[in-house]
Amino acid sequence: MKNSQKKIVIILLLVIILVIGFILVNISNKKTEKKPVNNQVETESVVPTTDASTVATLNSSNGGKEVILKIEGIPNNTVSVDYELSYSTKQQGFQGVIGTISPDNTEKVFEKKITLGTCSSGKCVYHEVVGVIKTTLKFSGDYGVKILEKEFTL
Repeated sequence: MKNSQKKIVIILLLVIILVIGFILVNISNKKTEKKPVNNQVETESVVPTTDASTVATLNSSNGGKEVILKIEGIPNNTVSVDYELSYSTKQQGFQGVIGTISPDNTEKVFEKKITLGTCSSGKCVYHEVVGVIKTTLKFSGDYGVKILEKEFTL
């Protein structure tokens, strides 16, 4: 019986060694697998800014409940101006206002009164702005797109 027990032990050891070897080979193959290298450079499209003749101002109105956005030197052949005002408030956190202006081609100066808050059914909830108002203006026309970004403190 001793001889047969030795054979069983030897067979079990061989099986264990084979299993461990198989596992080690698989682990080393996974580590040495080469991942394809992406040599392509990702490019971002950069939107040009407006020239110095385009000026935006933001003035407080109605006790800080509204602002007047004034744009001077609107580029020729501008079809639309998308605006975004973003700011922090005391109670509501980060807020913003977005919209679109459609100036006619003869206008070089444009003014728009913008409510800092929300209005529904004749009732308005105004934002109490804290800090700066970041203003982004996107001019679109036959020239493509131009951006003007500016921060204002009321």
